[in-house]
Amino acid sequence: MTTYRGIAGGRVNFLSSDPTYNSTQDDGQVWYNSTTATLKAFIATGAWSAGGNMTTGRVQLAGAGTQAAGLAMGGETTVAVANTESYNGIAWTPVANMNTARLDLAGTGLQTAALAFGGGSPGNASESWNGSAWTSTPSLNTARTNLAGSGIQTAALAFGGTGTPAVTGATESFNGSTWTSSPNSLNTARRDLAGTGLQTTTLACGGGTGPTDFQTATESYNGTSWTAGGNLNTARKDLGVSGNSTVAVAFGGAAPPAPTNSTATELYNGTAWTTSPATLASGQSGFGYSNQGTQTDALAFGGYGPATNNTEEWNFGVYSYSAAAWASGGNIPTTHYYGAGAGTQTTGLSFGGLGPNFTTLLTTTDLYNGTSWTTNPTGLNTARATLGGVGTQTAALAFGGEEPAASSATEKWNGSAWTSNPTGLNTARKNISGFGTQTAAVAFGGNAPVNYTTTTENWNGTSWTSNPTGLNTGRMYATGFGIQTAGIAAGGQIGPAGAATATSESFNGTSWTSTGSMNTARFGLGSAGIQTAGIIFGGSPGPAVTAASELFNGTSWSNIPSLSTARNGIGSATGGSQTLALAFGGDAPGASVATEEWTGEIATAVSKTLTTS
Repeated sequence: MTTYRGIAGGRVNFLSSDPTYNSTQDDGQVWYNSTTATLKAFIATGAWSAGGNMTTGRVQLAGAGTQAAGLAMGGETTVAVANTESYNGIAWTPVANMNTARLDLAGTGLQTAALAFGGGSPGNASESWNGSAWTSTPSLNTARTNLAGSGIQTAALAFGGTGTPAVTGATESFNGSTWTSSPNSLNTARRDLAGTGLQTTTLACGGGTGPTDFQTATESYNGTSWTAGGNLNTARKDLGVSGNSTVAVAFGGAAPPAPTNSTATELYNGTAWTTSPATLASGQSGFGYSNQGTQTDALAFGGYGPATNNTEEWNFGVYSYSAAAWASGGNIPTTHYYGAGAGTQTTGLSFGGLGPNFTTLLTTTDLYNGTSWTTNPTGLNTARATLGGVGTQTAALAFGGEEPAASSATEKWNGSAWTSNPTGLNTARKNISGFGTQTAAVAFGGNAPVNYTTTTENWNGTSWTSNPTGLNTGRMYATGFGIQTAGIAAGGQIGPAGAATATSESFNGTSWTSTGSMNTARFGLGSAGIQTAGIIFGGSPGPAVTAASELFNGTSWSNIPSLSTARNGIGSATGGSQTLALAFGGDAPGASVATEEWTGEIATAVSKTLTTS
């Protein structure tokens, strides 16, 4: 019998775990996983999946950045717009508008250092983006619309488009200060083309010269001149492309007979295009795309199609993404709101709150196992609502709250029962918040009895100590996450009118520092995570309730998919993380029993199991 070694010249690797994938050398590699007793191999695959919808649906917009850090700019709703939005790989967040509203423009660069140019009228405007604001830069030498771009903010390229009066192949380079016309134009002058790559490794493909012309032409630019490459298999314009002159993916666009929107996806190897069996979920054209992405991860957003706010993510070869979404968990048996929580997504703890009639103060304690809740035989020693809670399912801390008077009571939980601490908070208060653990916590804000207090106290496992400095902004009905020496206070109501706030502050164990504001002002919200990676959800911006959820990266907030059930006074597992969080109870309006589990988006290597006989 012929052996595998005799055929291939080498033995199959015998490994205890799956290896890390290397896209340049591992496709087709075979190994035996001794732990799982399976023969495995890396096999390249590709697929499009839905991303978060844009806040403002539009067509003929421009894009920049990557799949996990995208930027959308300009475009048209019913009129030209200046809207700008950033994408974090999950959801879009509106940011500062461009100086000039326009459509049919080009964009390039990164999410925090981008460039927008051309489009609109007169078609030569250029602006740079620093992550927070747009600044006008010197104009293009050739005014035009429907052009393409590539490169980074300080080394960009503009090419093609509709000039005055005709379609042009004109090429210009930008050095961060000025645009310079290149003596070498595209070999095929065209408009509505796509571009990607750096200034010296640019790829241009597709486009047309008029309403009924659809091109397959592909060209690469080396910093000096354009060279013709292999033609696209599907002629189209208003398409997207991601990668560079030697490895890229092209997708979507308008194809004949007009006005057909294509779902076609093609892969480029520097010489020829290969049609992928994986296609866009929806045919789109005139959309924005991540022209600083790669062949293995691209982003398409907006455009003409079933919905002008669509987002789709391309992953090729090795990436599989878990659903970044809220999913329903088991209903909590105690109908309540403005209770407290601790623990994690799979080991949650709920205690106290107001009952379904919104007047009964509860001692009830419920435990969650990742699937269902169980009510503990004994509850808190002091019935109360709007209290603070931190810790784990087996070692939690409850403090303050409403009895209905402001409370200083502090209790410790050991996994089966609560024990009252001999001393409580130095300042009794309700509508209080906190973060930390059972042995090292922080309590802040609340009503004590003055509304919107700044009071902050530190807990050492035995007693509370008043912190010399308080919050910068007094607040109540806020939320907190983190540890005693690195925490965040977010949202709440501030005085004197009790308005919902979007402000947040960070704590270093001694003092508070103002940080970036949330996108949605609210109070009565839930949270989880650490100071540099947190999540907030639910709450009330005013008379209504919200389902809005946001992530915090230590500096700024970004929107993510919302809760299924909008509510305030929500409970949360305060020991959870940014990628694994738990929300329960609340006022929806009316006391809610809903439990929801948040699972963030995580990229993992994919391996295909081979069957043998």
